[in-house]
Amino acid sequence: MSKQEAKGIAAGLLFAAILLTAYYFMFSQAKAEESNEVTDAMIKQHLEEKGMVMVAKEKYDSLKAAEHPDNENSATEIKKEEAANKPEEIKFTIKEGMTSQEVAQSLQDQMLVKKSDDFIKALRDMDKEMAVQPGDYTLKADMSSAEIVEEITR
Repeated sequence: MSKQEAKGIAAGLLFAAILLTAYYFMFSQAKAEESNEVTDAMIKQHLEEKGMVMVAKEKYDSLKAAEHPDNENSATEIKKEEAANKPEEIKFTIKEGMTSQEVAQSLQDQMLVKKSDDFIKALRDMDKEMAVQPGDYTLKADMSSAEIVEEITR
């Protein structure tokens, strides 16, 4: 084999490699894009598997309008529901000289704690039996004993 023949074969192999590389990158990317394409049928199938349905925006808007015919009233109703779900605030006063036991009993009387003993236990666990401060407090009906202890021992 002569030098010229070897150069020709090398050039042919190089040209073939360049063509195969170009072909690979052009067509493999096109296939990858095709496989990542989401169709309406795929979305519909996924929704059906999850127990959901696909509805056009116009249909959704009409259903929403039928559900809440008067948006102003529904906004007012939502505010009323939020207010009803808000925990009740109760004014609570600790007088000068009250003992922890008296405070606990008063909390139970106003239904801020279920048992006065649980409140005393929370005071002891938090090592704040002697830290109760006299004053007026606004406590919420859903506060835990520990939260009440934190509030009245500041």
